[in-house]
Amino acid sequence: MVKLGRIFDNACRLCGREPTLLAPPAGWDVLAAMTLSAGLRTLAAEKFPMMQRIEVRRYRPEWSADVAYTSGQEVWHNGEYWRTDRVTQGDEPGANGVWRRLEAGEVWAFIHWRQPWENTEIDSAGVDINRFAYAADPKYHPNVPPLKCTGMFEYGVEIAAPAPKEVYVKFVPVFPQISFTPWSDKVIYSAGETVYRPSVGDVFRCKKDLTAEEQEIAPESAEAAELWEAVRVRGEFEPYLTRLVAADLMTDEQAKGMSRAAADRELEMLCERYHEGNGETRMRLGRFR
Repeated sequence: MVKLGRIFDNACRLCGREPTLLAPPAGWDVLAAMTLSAGLRTLAAEKFPMMQRIEVRRYRPEWSADVAYTSGQEVWHNGEYWRTDRVTQGDEPGANGVWRRLEAGEVWAFIHWRQPWENTEIDSAGVDINRFAYAADPKYHPNVPPLKCTGMFEYGVEIAAPAPKEVYVKFVPVFPQISFTPWSDKVIYSAGETVYRPSVGDVFRCKKDLTAEEQEIAPESAEAAELWEAVRVRGEFEPYLTRLVAADLMTDEQAKGMSRAAADRELEMLCERYHEGNGETRMRLGRFR
């Protein structure tokens, strides 16, 4: 895995500016972060296998005794889906008549990009609707056929009936928004925010809403393991992303065009290696309906 700071520094070098001797001009950090984020979205759209995850997903959140439910809400509990027709809290589904077990077909089999009860958000650009959902884990059952999906919508994918109670989905996760804004011990960061530590060359993502005591803990320190995580990319993407960032930082139009063309060649080589090399076509499936 490659540190994002290395990509930024090498892009600066391609622009003729040695970052260890001279700080990048004002605004380069913002532009580099925006370009990196755009480049990662481009990579996600190619659905490269090394970027994909496989996770089991359910259509409703797990029941919790701490939640006050209102009429019509549905939950998952003990391998079944349940619906209540009244206000309730603490009544376990199946233990009394407060919850009704839902039969097959009564639950809308819809996987949202961002399900609040899941830790990983799905990048819509990184979904192949024809290879999205499975009844068994395709990592361990390579011959399992994908489930039919009825459509890819603005907020997620609908699984065609009859859908299993839970599905394994293959997708590219949403990559954290990149920032080269230096970390400050004067800021109380929130979950999802990213900061930069030039001393170690890493971008860090905040894993939780910090407290006043936690804000002073440097992201790279050992005690910050539960608070921050380093955001890095795979080494095979480094040449493409470096040249892409350099192209946007350059002021000379000829050099800018040459760097962008070199970035495009790097992307084409990645595609040839992982798509055409496997007999696949580069089709970006799944426009929103």
